[in-house]
Amino acid sequence: MMFKINFNYFLIITYCLIFTKSFASDSILITSKNKIEDISSLVLVYEDKTNQLPFEDAVNQKFISTNKIIPNLGISKSTFWIKLPIVNRSANNLFLLNLSMPTIDFVEFYFPDKNGIYKSIDMGEHLPFNSRKYDDPDYIFDVAISTGQSKVYYLKIESKEGVQLPIKIGLKEDILNQVKNKGILSGMYFGIMLVIIFYNLFIYFSVRDKNYLYYVVYVLFTFLTQTSLQGYTFQYLWPNYPTIANYVLFIFPSMTGISGIIFMKVFLEVKSYSPILNKIIYILCIPYLISICCLLMRNFLASQILLEINSMIISIFMLITPIVILRKGFKPAKFFLLAWSVFLLGIFIYILKDLEILPFNNFTRYTMQIGSAIETVLLSFALADRINILKKEKEKSQATALLALQVNEKLIIEQNVVLEHKVEERTTELKHTNEELHSTLSNLKNTQAQLVNVEKMASLGQLTAGIAHEINNPINFVSANIKPLKMDFDDVLELIKKYESITTEVNLVDKLRDIENYKQEIDLTYMITEIESLLSGIEDGAKRTAEIVYGLKNFSRLDESVVKTVNINEGIQSTLILLKSAIPDNTKVVTELGDIPRIECLPGKLNQVFMNLLSNAIYAINKKKTDGENKLIIKTYELNDHIYVSIEDTGIGMTDDVKAKVFEPFFTTKDVGEGTGLGMSIVFKIIESHHAKIEIESEYGVGTKIIIILNKRLNNQLVI
Repeated sequence: MMFKINFNYFLIITYCLIFTKSFASDSILITSKNKIEDISSLVLVYEDKTNQLPFEDAVNQKFISTNKIIPNLGISKSTFWIKLPIVNRSANNLFLLNLSMPTIDFVEFYFPDKNGIYKSIDMGEHLPFNSRKYDDPDYIFDVAISTGQSKVYYLKIESKEGVQLPIKIGLKEDILNQVKNKGILSGMYFGIMLVIIFYNLFIYFSVRDKNYLYYVVYVLFTFLTQTSLQGYTFQYLWPNYPTIANYVLFIFPSMTGISGIIFMKVFLEVKSYSPILNKIIYILCIPYLISICCLLMRNFLASQILLEINSMIISIFMLITPIVILRKGFKPAKFFLLAWSVFLLGIFIYILKDLEILPFNNFTRYTMQIGSAIETVLLSFALADRINILKKEKEKSQATALLALQVNEKLIIEQNVVLEHKVEERTTELKHTNEELHSTLSNLKNTQAQLVNVEKMASLGQLTAGIAHEINNPINFVSANIKPLKMDFDDVLELIKKYESITTEVNLVDKLRDIENYKQEIDLTYMITEIESLLSGIEDGAKRTAEIVYGLKNFSRLDESVVKTVNINEGIQSTLILLKSAIPDNTKVVTELGDIPRIECLPGKLNQVFMNLLSNAIYAINKKKTDGENKLIIKTYELNDHIYVSIEDTGIGMTDDVKAKVFEPFFTTKDVGEGTGLGMSIVFKIIESHHAKIEIESEYGVGTKIIIILNKRLNNQLVI
């Protein structure tokens, strides 16, 4: 009996050993020994390079073990099938399978139902986040296996990034608690990074040091990169946009590299200490930009490889640069070197974990985040130390400046006496100079008045010559008529005497015969006609003389300092009368004086303007020396509530150089002795005093057109 029992025990033990051995080599055991089983090293992998193998064919392929604690599938375009043969030796039936790799693009989980028919659950970053059953970046699947049973599960995986397979299985409560603990660790990291960002952003707005702004940008992209690698940006920022989640895994690391190396450039003042390294910095940014371009062209493999290679090069470069800068005496470089060394140490440990040299655990998995957090804190210390250095330099500079001020104060006190003496001497000189300037200014004003009077006298001389010529003609006509008129008058008187000599005592017939003979002798009828003609000629001469006198009076306007409301056509006509004798015989004067309203002005001043402009036009016509007919056209008209006066001649015209200088005092094109050069200058000042405008259009050899634009009302704006 004892033998039989012992034999039965032997059979049972032998069966268990055989069963255990068989499952130990090919299956994943779930026991009650550990609450969470790490089954990463026990999974079997098959690589489908065609990416077209259906599930029914994939399960029949040869799956192999990776012989690694954490399988690393690397960067590949292939589809990977993961086989999970699981045996439940525990007392529980419901478990959770946790694939802790949030950045996988396509994850499809195949599981058998009660009838052994496989169904699948599709997950991955190609789907919106809210399609997941469990609200966590990791891929978590329900696994139901009765005690003592075994089932085979499959995972189909595709990804543009590098793929590792940290897979665990355990009770739902245990897996979710582990996920929660992982979230707490990540939350601590996020909190540190956000505090660093807002703290340094506050300092930037306080001190306006651009180093803090560059640092905030760098920390921000580092923070976004780490959170994206853990899947939190997809979970919280853009859960409904899987495309963004895929792209930021390439864009954020590139921007982190660019912002990091630019921050180093500014913080270490690389441009000042090493121009060569400064140029290399810009070169190293180019591969990141090329990586982003490859990403936009959907060449994810090239983008990932370029990103990783350039990141390694920049990591070494950012380790060498602070050493070079530190050796050149820039002390804050030591903090940067320490911070970057800690970050690189975290990356180094993270890589050793991937290479399975170090074990995969929470420490080795989060060394990159730990190193990043320590780096940001140390860099904050570096910025603070930089401010302290700048503060000390400022204090030193202030002390030096204070010493210099004290020396300057002493020098100022010593020189004040000398300066006061010199100031007194200079003040006396300035007073004397000021008196001389006042005297000179008074002389200049007198000279200016004299020059204006000279110009007026020159115009008056020209005007007098014209008036003398104009008055001479009618006066000569009157003088020539007086003598024959006197002779005719004497004959009339003689005739009257003969009539008076008739008396009663004289023979009336004889006397009348004698008077009749005398009438025939003097031709009384013709004489009467001649007297009427002579009187008419004298009257005409007197009228012409009166007209000239009226024109002179109208032109002179003795009340020229008083603003009057006048019709400027009268001033133009009187000016033409006075200049009539100066107009060449071959010149036709055309006057088109419009029906314009009266305007407010200084009539005498405007008449002087018309005199100067018409005199210059006549001079230009004479200077042209042509036998053909010339024209002098004077127009007045109303346009846009202004009065326009146009004086156009067909004279010699002006060049551009002459036109540019025509209003300058003492500038003249006339021969020496013919003009003072003040005519057009006086014209400009009179026009300016009326707040009017003057425009000149001229072509050399063709003629000149001058347009004056006058206001109807001065509104008390007249400037004399």
